[in-house]
Amino acid sequence: MSEYSKTNGHISVCSANYLRISKLLNASEKRSLTLRNKIKETIYSAQIDTQKLSNHTWICHLVFSNLNHKLLNSLQFVLNIYHDVELCEVASFNGHAPNKYPFSHENFPKSADEKLQQNRFLTEVLDMILTSGFYEK
Repeated sequence: MSEYSKTNGHISVCSANYLRISKLLNASEKRSLTLRNKIKETIYSAQIDTQKLSNHTWICHLVFSNLNHKLLNSLQFVLNIYHDVELCEVASFNGHAPNKYPFSHENFPKSADEKLQQNRFLTEVLDMILTSGFYEK
């Protein structure tokens, strides 16, 4: 895959995620939002907290939890939201940031498309929140 198509794909995913997160934040008009849902016998929770850095840049913390599962019950995203270009990008997922540069010696080696994977995973989480009847707690 050429770098051009990788970049276009990444921008498309981040642009679509901006629309998704905007739907959630604009619906509440709050800086902090707690959502919950029960799907079959599983209770899910989503906590969204935003911090305005400037008129065009926000940081968003999204914690998505499966309250019934003890082992791996929480997914934690830190998002950079850029309002001027309408992009929402994952800065870190569960405390791990994607590679900025391809270093050969890392404590925790990551795949070459880690950044794309994290942003696509955010897409799935936001889609689940938007389409599964989550309600404000």
